Amino acid sequence: MPEEQRRHALVEAAAAVFIRDGYAAARMDEVAREAAMSKRTLYRIFPSKAALFEATINDSLAPLDLDPALALEPDLERALAGILEASGRHLLALRPIGIFRLVIAEAGRSPELAETFHRVLVRRGASALQRLIGVAMEAGRLRPGDPVATGRMLYGMAFGSTQIRLLLGVRKVPAREEIAGLARDAVAIFLNGARRKQAWEGGRAFAAS
Repeated sequence: MPEEQRRHALVEAAAAVFIRDGYAAARMDEVAREAAMSKRTLYRIFPSKAALFEATINDSLAPLDLDPALALEPDLERALAGILEASGRHLLALRPIGIFRLVIAEAGRSPELAETFHRVLVRRGASALQRLIGVAMEAGRLRPGDPVATGRMLYGMAFGSTQIRLLLGVRKVPAREEIAGLARDAVAIFLNGARRKQAWEGGRAFAAS
């Protein structure tokens, strides 16, 4: 088995063990058994449980596998909605949600988990959504601002409530159609504003369609 394939299999197994047993209770020999490999192979690739957990987080937050057509999409609304939808499908899946729950649940006992999670996020840099917003701001298609903060706000508007309910375990992972609808609605509000424009006729204000 090629080295990269071994690494991927170990990370897959580790994610299942961490989510099932928790970080503190997870055992390296259980990860090796889950991956059908020896502990020697596991420790050669990942010298510690902390290193294995960081790799698991990194894999769960890996860059999106985007449709290449989105990079060439001239319609800003469609491009934003497409990337936002892909982000939702990626981050609202079972494994990332399980990892998020694990970090939240065990951060008090193992604060290094939160530090590792934050380090992985910083290392990733700007997301595809934030980069697109930055390009649109530089081109004058969006008002100037902080693309990172703006991207986070747009993602939160689309999926924040859903993600919280998933973390609490009070709802199921949304279907692709629901994620697409949430993304489209959030982008429409983001680009056009939620407040209805006012027009004047005969000295009286009325809502323009």
